[in-house]
This record gives sequence, structure tokens and C-alpha cells, in this order.
Amino acid sequence: ELLQESVALHEVVLPLSEAEDPLEVVRAGGVPQLAELRLHQGTTWRWNRPVYDPAGGGHLRIELRALPAGPSVIDMAANAAFLIGATLGLADEEWMIPAMPFELARRNFYRAARDGLGAELLWPARQAPSPRPMPAAEVVERLIPVARRGLDRAGVDADEAGALLDVMGERVTAEVTGARWQRAALAALEERMMR
Repeated sequence: ELLQESVALHEVVLPLSEAEDPLEVVRAGGVPQLAELRLHQGTTWRWNRPVYDPAGGGHLRIELRALPAGPSVIDMAANAAFLIGATLGLADEEWMIPAMPFELARRNFYRAARDGLGAELLWPARQAPSPRPMPAAEVVERLIPVARRGLDRAGVDADEAGALLDVMGERVTAEVTGARWQRAALAALEERMMR
């Protein structure tokens, strides 16, 4: 359904037509390439993007696109642990639903995208005044223990979760986000190479 929805809702940007007949490939016991669908999926932006990949006998997966690339695998795993853990940890905090209306979440999203850890976010509180202005770095620091609880409840090994969430804490202390790292890496390359 997610693939059908993506095709129905998003106009084709790069038309491609392959000679492959996917049903014929399946009837012959093969795995179809579905090149047109894969190209189309690569041109759409969805937070949770369904992906069909013919590699290794074919598989389907959901990419959580909110996770930016990091300078290392451990950074990307830390991003995932933090996001998933915080989501699981906040799932029982029903009081936050009315305290975080969509417009507030949207405002925070754009501020964080623009200013990173330097952003001032409006964050809900149980007592008035709510929401309260709070630096993004402080929001992350407050969410690390929430993420730890969420991962623990999901059965993630405590040492593994702790190591990944410690990476998040260290990055906040050092004021290094994936975007800052990427910009610094680009600037360093531009000093000695042409674009």
C-alpha cells in the first residue's frame, strides 16, 4: 500500500521505461528489478519511505528518512537509537499530545533544521507555563534518559543502548551534529580541492 500510495501521490520526475516484464520474471522464478518503481521511490521525499530492493533475492524495507547520515556507522546507529528510544519512551506520555500541537512541532522542526543545537525550541511542560522556550541541546539532554528507558522497555541490551546514547551526549557536549560535521568536512575539502 505504501508503494501504491507513493506512485499515486507523487508525479513521476524522471520517466524511465524498462523492457523487463516483472510478472514474467516472477513466473520464471526470478526477482524482478522494478527499475521504474525504484527510480520513482528515489525521487520522492517521505519520512518513512518504503523501498523495494532486488538484491539478495529481493526484499522490502522501510527507511526512516529522519536519520541524517553521520560521519561513521556508530553515529548513524546512535541517531537511530536516540530517535527510536525517545519515540518509545515518549509513547506513554499522553499529556504531551495536546501540549505539542502540530504547529508547535512544525515550528520546532524548522528552527532545529535551520539552527541545529543552537535552536530555541518550545517544549511542553507538565506545569504552566507550557510550552517553555528551551535550547535544542537541553531538549536532547532531557530526552537521552527517556530514550534509554524506551530502549530498555523494548529489550535492547542496556550496555549497547548506553554506548549509543553516550555518543549522542558527547555530540551535544561537543556541539557537533551530522550537519555541522558535513559542513566542516566540505569546507576542509574545498580548501584543497575544486568543487
